[in-house]
Amino acid sequence: MASEYATRRVILMLFAFSLVLVVGLIGLSPSYVRSNARQKEVLERTRIINNSPKRGDEAEIEVWLSKVNNELQLLSPALDVDRPSDFIDQILIEKNVGVRITSFSWTKSKNKVTLSVRGVAATRQALIAFEDRINASGHFVDVVLPVSNLATDKDIDFQIKLAPKS
Repeated sequence: MASEYATRRVILMLFAFSLVLVVGLIGLSPSYVRSNARQKEVLERTRIINNSPKRGDEAEIEVWLSKVNNELQLLSPALDVDRPSDFIDQILIEKNVGVRITSFSWTKSKNKVTLSVRGVAATRQALIAFEDRINASGHFVDVVLPVSNLATDKDIDFQIKLAPKS
C-alpha cells in the first residue's frame, strides 16, 4: 500500500508540474508573438529608411546652419571691445547715497562712444557730489551735467552725458 501511495503521489506531482508548465506557456505566448511582430516591423522600417532616397532638405538645413553660425560669431565676446558693462559698473561704484539711477543709454557713432545716465537726486548737493566723484574717478571724460538740472533743491531729475576714457 505504501508503494501504491508513492506511485500515485509521483503521478499527481508530474500532472501538477505539467499543468503549471502548460499554463505558463499559454500565458507567455501572446507576449512572445507580439515581441516577434514588433522586431520584424522595426527591421522592415529600417530597411525601408535605408533604401529610401534623400528628401532634398539637406541644402536648406546647411544654409540655415551656416546662418546660425554667423549669428553666433557676431555674438562672440571677442568682438565686444567696448564693454559697456564695465563703464556701467564704474558709474554704479561712484553713485552715492542721495542718488538713484533710473536708466543708462549707450550710443556709438563713428567710433565715438557716449554714455548717458538718467536718475533722480534727493538734493542738489548729492547730485554735485555724484558728478564730482565721476570726474575724480578718471574713467570718464567730457562729463556734462546741464545747469538746468540744478534749478530745484529736492528730487532733481538729471541726465549726465559722459564719454569713457580711452
